[in-house]
Amino acid sequence: MTVRGNRAVARRALIACVAAAALAAGIVLPGTTSGAGGDPRPRVITTTGILADLARNVAGDDAVVTSLVPDGADPHSFEPSPRAARDIAYADLALSNYLMLEEQSLIRTIDANLAPGVDHLALAEEASTRGAEIIPLVENRSLESVWLGLRVIEDPSAPKDRAAQTRLRMTDAAGPGALHGYVTGTFGQPQSLFDSSDGTDDSDETLLPQDAHTHVSWAFTEAGVQRMTLEASRAEGSGPRLRGTVVLAVGTDPHSIPELKDRRVIDAGHADITADFADGRLALRVDSPDGPQLLGLDEVVIHVPPRSLLPVPSDPAFRFIAKPGSDVYQLPQAVLGRHVHGEIDPHLWQDVTNAQAYVEVIRDHLIELDPEHRTGYSQRAADYLRELDSVDAYMTAAIESIPEEHRDLVTTHDAYGYLASRYGMEIAGTVSPSPGQEPSIADRRRLANTLRDLKVPAVFVEGTAGRTADSLRDAAQLADVQVCSIWGDSFTRHVTDYATLIRANADSLARCLGGTPAGRHDRL
Repeated sequence: MTVRGNRAVARRALIACVAAAALAAGIVLPGTTSGAGGDPRPRVITTTGILADLARNVAGDDAVVTSLVPDGADPHSFEPSPRAARDIAYADLALSNYLMLEEQSLIRTIDANLAPGVDHLALAEEASTRGAEIIPLVENRSLESVWLGLRVIEDPSAPKDRAAQTRLRMTDAAGPGALHGYVTGTFGQPQSLFDSSDGTDDSDETLLPQDAHTHVSWAFTEAGVQRMTLEASRAEGSGPRLRGTVVLAVGTDPHSIPELKDRRVIDAGHADITADFADGRLALRVDSPDGPQLLGLDEVVIHVPPRSLLPVPSDPAFRFIAKPGSDVYQLPQAVLGRHVHGEIDPHLWQDVTNAQAYVEVIRDHLIELDPEHRTGYSQRAADYLRELDSVDAYMTAAIESIPEEHRDLVTTHDAYGYLASRYGMEIAGTVSPSPGQEPSIADRRRLANTLRDLKVPAVFVEGTAGRTADSLRDAAQLADVQVCSIWGDSFTRHVTDYATLIRANADSLARCLGGTPAGRHDRL
């Protein structure tokens, strides 16, 4: 029996079990009729539309390709639906990007629902064996206060497991008023992680993958010294438990408090409360000109300055902090969207040669899955790789047309390091208003000043940026800076395939930075 036949038998057996369970529960699952399993072609699922487009250019009519994350959705935060689980159960091959691009629950859902023997490929990692360039994630933004996140550093001797998670739980909070830690989604909806207003319990926790970190918003309802005790442990219950207490000086000068006078004050830049399983402690990881430093929690105090006193947004979703309009001390998340990632930039496809490596991986695995159609997969892949050569040249020519002094890129998303590295640009910064905030006139002026300081003619905003785009347009008008379009993780209504996405970015960059666009793909 062919590989296709073996996989089809396994899939039909799994679907039969799912259908039987559904019937017993009185549930009708669309697609579990005989017609759904009658198509003999291999079924490929991908996490994102970009990966689906790459796969379809290789698969042609010989395989069926389905994306789990719909166009316009954020793969960093997309939560799988029951329908997604059904599509996964039918699949003969699963393709994700990973390197922590996708929400981990989506990755776990894929692994849990695939039929036995079906491969799940992390294309970014597979592509590195075909010459794809892997670069570190560089987060570059100007902040008026410290940016405080959460991080896990795994013991190097621990086995790598993308399903493994660390539980970070707040076990105690002491100080005036309430403490809140939360994340804000791409479209502005908050999700509470830690909330001391009703004491602490098992709900005051979050999960992080191995060697990951996440951006967090913080709010404090009163000024004074706040102490937050955290415990880190492996979610499956094995291994050590790490405990430590984070001290924050909220709305007050830490130097004026005798008990804090010998501590190092952290009041700017990027810092992460870190579960360091390598050294067996909770620590604070801070960025410095010489690289990241790990500091003991008993050595530092985090300063939340008086100027961080801002009103709670009017959106009812933020009522868990305080009454809308109430002033509370806030440390912004700095990046819109649930944003969990590791040290490697996962957005490889912004370098077209990396996307070509993805195509080669897809081609080889489709041939292994369905050798009867080897010739078709090989020919379509070869044709598409030649098309991507022209796309790569298109982007190269666009950037070369931009005056060298204007080849600086400012965006609202840390997703363009590969574009900059491949085509000769510099990431000048990533600018975003505070998530969840309704920017005041003063906020817009501060953002306008930041844009002036960066000395760029344009800032680039993704179509899924939501209220960020409105805030930037207002600030850009004050600073006499254009707001232009750029495409990152997903397609939009008019940019519906990968080749057009890259050409649209090329045209937009050239048009807005003083170059010569070769087309109008950014204005379709």
